[in-house]
Amino acid sequence: MISVDTAVKIVTDVTEPLPAKTVSFESALGLCLAQDVQSDINMPPFDRSAMDGYAVIAEDTVCVPVELTIIEDIAAGHMPTKKVMRGQASKIMTGAAVPVGADAVVKFEETEDISANNRVKILRTIDKGRNISIMGEDIKVGQIVLRKGMSIRPQEIGILATVGKSCVEVFSAPTVGIISTGTELVDVESKPAAAQIRNSNGYSLAAQARRLKADVELLGTVKDTKEEISRIMHRGLQKDILILSGGVSMGEYDLVGDVMKDLNTQIYFEKVALRPGKPVIFGKKDKTFIFALPGNPVASFVTFELFIYPAIRKMMGFTSHHRTIFKASLETEILVKRKRREYRPAFLRMQNNAWVVTPVEWHGSADLLSTTRANCLLIVREDAEKFTVGQLVDVVPLD
Repeated sequence: MISVDTAVKIVTDVTEPLPAKTVSFESALGLCLAQDVQSDINMPPFDRSAMDGYAVIAEDTVCVPVELTIIEDIAAGHMPTKKVMRGQASKIMTGAAVPVGADAVVKFEETEDISANNRVKILRTIDKGRNISIMGEDIKVGQIVLRKGMSIRPQEIGILATVGKSCVEVFSAPTVGIISTGTELVDVESKPAAAQIRNSNGYSLAAQARRLKADVELLGTVKDTKEEISRIMHRGLQKDILILSGGVSMGEYDLVGDVMKDLNTQIYFEKVALRPGKPVIFGKKDKTFIFALPGNPVASFVTFELFIYPAIRKMMGFTSHHRTIFKASLETEILVKRKRREYRPAFLRMQNNAWVVTPVEWHGSADLLSTTRANCLLIVREDAEKFTVGQLVDVVPLD
């Protein structure tokens, strides 16, 4: 049995980024850039007014109030046609190009409109350059605006549009197959008979993977026989990642590990000093990474977050593979019973400008309902004996 840290390191050491592909920038959200992106333009592309107001020569406003002659109206999307001379001003809208000669923009609020005689009264002295965005001050032609390895969020989509990058290279998201094992399992629409339960793991695991942009296929449920498990695993070996839930413990019908070995799978680990989720198997068959997770739903959920989450992130090209861990003040005393690292469903909130956390009521690794009241996992490290109220503890936010 190995430690959580060792298991995670093994997973991230053996996985590699998938090949890059070219996609429309509109469909790149959530993916990872596989190239640097350069700008083909300056932004702003010209000296641009940052306000609705009047483009003036700052020196004309040294003594105020002062009246200036309006020579032109400049709307956004139109280039000025007249040069501003001393004693003159051009009415200008936000985003419009500043006319030649002008070196400042006075806001409408600092003027008095006397345009009936085509003049404006400036009420406040203004400094040269005020309210003007200089050409190229945000982005310059040829500048690298996005770097390889960056996550593409809405703001990156906006930058891609700004610099005309309608198609972009990204790392591929992995294909993921999910198998739920257990003779007792029935599908969602079926009413379970005695000794049966619905297949919840397949759908929650699929949701966890899809949230990371993985391409997921639910391969179905199988009965606890080597033949059935082997048959459906062969279908799953066409994927980048194959996830199985159930059948990995020490019982008579826990056959997944045996089937993996029968298929000559390279096994990296089989047990992790973890609660919930000790019996978790990680291996590789040909090009497919296989994760065999416990059947209890909370254990399945936790082991996905610990091991499959970083594997998917690395395969997608991200340099940051793990969820953020940070400190929160504990609101409830915790007594540690087992010398395995625990990940307890907990609720994290802000109180008096500090994070506080409390475990939710939890009846063990089969109690999936408890996780709906949680927004983080509270880490109880294996070397701890007792956590007291007010002690700083590590938490993994999930939302």
